[in-house]
Amino acid sequence: MKIIINFFKGLKTTGKTTRMVLFLFIINLLFSMLLAIPMYNSLKNSFGHSEVGEKMAEGFDYLWWQEFRDEAQGLETTFTPSIIGKGAVLNNLVDLIQLRIFDSPPIIIIFVFFYITLHTFLAGGILSTFYQDNPKFTMKGFAKGAGSYFFRFFILMLISWVMLFTITAVLGSVFSPILDKAFDNSQTEVTPFYLVLLFSGIIFFIFLFFQMLFDYARIKIVLEERRNVLIFIPEAFSFVFKFPFSTLGLYFLIFLISIVATLVYILLKDFIPQSSYLGVSLAFFLQQVFIFSVIWLRCCLYSSQMNLYRYLR
Repeated sequence: MKIIINFFKGLKTTGKTTRMVLFLFIINLLFSMLLAIPMYNSLKNSFGHSEVGEKMAEGFDYLWWQEFRDEAQGLETTFTPSIIGKGAVLNNLVDLIQLRIFDSPPIIIIFVFFYITLHTFLAGGILSTFYQDNPKFTMKGFAKGAGSYFFRFFILMLISWVMLFTITAVLGSVFSPILDKAFDNSQTEVTPFYLVLLFSGIIFFIFLFFQMLFDYARIKIVLEERRNVLIFIPEAFSFVFKFPFSTLGLYFLIFLISIVATLVYILLKDFIPQSSYLGVSLAFFLQQVFIFSVIWLRCCLYSSQMNLYRYLR
């Protein structure tokens, strides 16, 4: 009941701050344009006045892509057949699980770092808004909260990623020999496939756990206004392990809702033919609705977690 009560409290609170969610959506859209516009110009120049554009609208042109890939540099190297349709979602999930960020071109690494830093900055504004007894979004209040908590949140972000990469590196050194042995000794790909699935699931769970853990560390910073960042990490650990069912249950409830939203988005998008401007426009609109819902759920998670922390404390 604690999970459900605080989840609906989070929904109600987020509903009062729809303008904040819209503001975050616009920032996300503008930031994504930093990559989308250069990629668009590169593809446009490559298509020229040939029939490649029409072929790409109807289906992927592999002959053109092979030539484009051979000449691609930097950001252009990320354009592959797997980013079309549902492949984009699955690609990002695999990259997240296997932490392939450092295999990306330097421009992508820099972009991801600034993207995470931006989200760290915005998290201060979101939590400071939800901290109010009657949450109300104002640009002045949001900016003040974002700036006030940024340095402490940034330190937490660096610590979380160091811990995450260290743990996954250790797990990788344990899992790799097992996988190598399975690939060498197995006569089919079934056993290695399930082992990869199992190990990826373990790493993904650890990623989500650390995400949740440091959410509570950020919440404690906002609620308690102490300056010593390092003390909040063991305190967040203590809180999570003291109430594992409530904290994990709430987090994975909202995570499950986001998975359902993702599946609905993928299924709906497959029904939209993208061989015309209307179809492309509809697909783009659907994509933005999906992104807006993801941002909404993230805000709802923050609000629900803050309500749960206050409730249990």
